[in-house]
Amino acid sequence: MLFAGVTLCLTALLILFMSPAQAQQAKKETLRDQVNPKTGDALDPWFGGNWQVGAFGGVSNNPYRGTDDVELGLLPIVAYDSERMHIGADGIDIKFFKNDVFSASVIGALRMEPFDNGDGNYLRGMEERDMAFEAGIGFSADIWRGSLITNYLTDVNDAHDGHQVDMSYVVPEQWGDVGFSWGGGVTWQSDKLVDYMVGVRRKEVRSDRAYYAPDAAFIPHIDFTVTYPLTEQIMLIGTHGFQYLPDQYTDSPIIDEDYVFSAGIGLVYSF
Repeated sequence: MLFAGVTLCLTALLILFMSPAQAQQAKKETLRDQVNPKTGDALDPWFGGNWQVGAFGGVSNNPYRGTDDVELGLLPIVAYDSERMHIGADGIDIKFFKNDVFSASVIGALRMEPFDNGDGNYLRGMEERDMAFEAGIGFSADIWRGSLITNYLTDVNDAHDGHQVDMSYVVPEQWGDVGFSWGGGVTWQSDKLVDYMVGVRRKEVRSDRAYYAPDAAFIPHIDFTVTYPLTEQIMLIGTHGFQYLPDQYTDSPIIDEDYVFSAGIGLVYSF
């Protein structure tokens, strides 16, 4: 079983490319539930939780024109996780309402800069995008075999002044000690957020890079996660996903792919 768990997690890394730069909130929430053993004080849903530390690495194809085909990343994992509260490097999730089938949360997350104008000659002259601090609300409802998860995020530091809504359906599975989740959904991004990601402003125009002001976009996605406990406190995790980029993205002169394929693997120690 150990071999099966390790093989499944490594397969997620080898056959797909790292979780898209802006991983869906639903995927993060599902992975937290799989990783957190919820062995804290059940009488204290706020402060009877666990601390988690670790590292997560991954690879993805880079859809931006003129950049390296493959992008590598390594992120630290530092978080506090209880039944009603998650605070970590991947964001915050504070459940202000929860019953057996439904929960409502205040959520927050960082959105890293979509590209670096030093990544290739074609992006030179593009304005640097600032990191975005986003906040909003999230809802989760148990329906049939899985959970319907809906989240709304908006920019709070004027990095892009846009909005995002994601709706996903996620199904958890268990095979011995190995935990799975699979699902998919669609993400809506406002025109200002899409412009932040792939727009070309007038001051960024040059002879081979035309002005581009995109409309709002719907981005379908498919997601898969797998977890395997190496010990009572150490968890091996793997993720992969696929995003299909719509015309609002692919019509941009700085984009030359119509998808993002991703995978990642990591270790988490809980105490």
